[in-house]
Order: sequence, then C-alpha cells, then structure tokens
Amino acid sequence: MQIFRPYLDHRKSAAFLDDLRLGKQRVEAKLVIKVILRKMGVLRDGKRGWLNHPIVQMYFNGGRPYLADLVAYFHAVVDEWKRRGFKNSVDLSDLISLLSKVEGEAGSPVTHIHEVEYRRALLLKDPCHYLYKLGEEELREILETDPVPINGVNTWLFKRLDSYWELVKRLKRGEVVCKSLFPYSRGTF
Repeated sequence: MQIFRPYLDHRKSAAFLDDLRLGKQRVEAKLVIKVILRKMGVLRDGKRGWLNHPIVQMYFNGGRPYLADLVAYFHAVVDEWKRRGFKNSVDLSDLISLLSKVEGEAGSPVTHIHEVEYRRALLLKDPCHYLYKLGEEELREILETDPVPINGVNTWLFKRLDSYWELVKRLKRGEVVCKSLFPYSRGTF
C-alpha cells in the first residue's frame, strides 16, 4: 500500500504521477480511507487488514485522522485520471455517510521532507519518466541530500544504498539511466 504525495498540493501530485501509479492511487487512497474508518470503529465490515500499515498510521494521526486531506487527494487523482482520458470506476459514494461521522484533523501529514522523499522514490522507480518531470531545483535537492528514512515511504531504499549512491553519481554526471534501480517485487514497495 502506498500513497504518493510528491507535493503537498493534491492536483500537482496527481499530475506528476505516471499513468500506472496514478491509476493505482485511486484504489490505494480509498483503501487507506476505509482502513482509517475501521480503526475509528465507524466501518464495521469485519475486515482487519492493514490496520497498522505505516501509511495508515501516518494519516490516522493517533485517532485525529487527516481524512479531509486524504479525500481531497483521492478526488485529485480521480480528476487527473479522467483528464487523461481514462474511465473511472472508483468513487467514495459508499463511504460518504461514514466520513461525516469522523472528526478529523485539519491539514496534512505531508511535510517538505515527505515531498522530497516521495520524489526520490518515484525517480528511483522510473528514472526516465520522472527525471524529466522534476524541476532543476527539485532534482538538485534529491541528488545533493541524503535520503531520510520514512516508514512506509522509502525504507526499502536503505537496503540498497550502495546501488543508490552509484545511481546518484551517474545522474550527477548527466547520464540518463532508464532502468529502475529497484524493480518491483512483492513486498518491496
């Protein structure tokens, strides 16, 4: 499970994502919303999975969930999905009455450090796509700062730091590296 927030701005985050990740974000965001509703005792469907996932914990915020932020992100990814010409079959209509029963926290759990680490993670997942989407300052920030571990966002990176630093050297030399440093395997991302 993953929520990709390379920017605090919901629409900018959605527009930044490649089609594969954007499509999955609709499902992932709804799943995180449902899990939070389960943790709050509002959704009682007998399911218990993902309750302690780091991304759920981040948005759950100790019982004062950032639900408005997550719902706004969900709508932004759905809008971007449709803007790109894809048909959408995921909505929150089945959760509206439940969402109204939860008093959440204003704001977002996403900080500037999160933004940078999400951009770093996306660059490593699909270098050719994201290399050209990053602004000069954003790329410099990624290449010239050490990664900061954030549970549920990028801890997989720290298992391959030698490979990561080699990729950084190559990118700093201006080499375009199109192969993902961290190919997907179940449980990795």
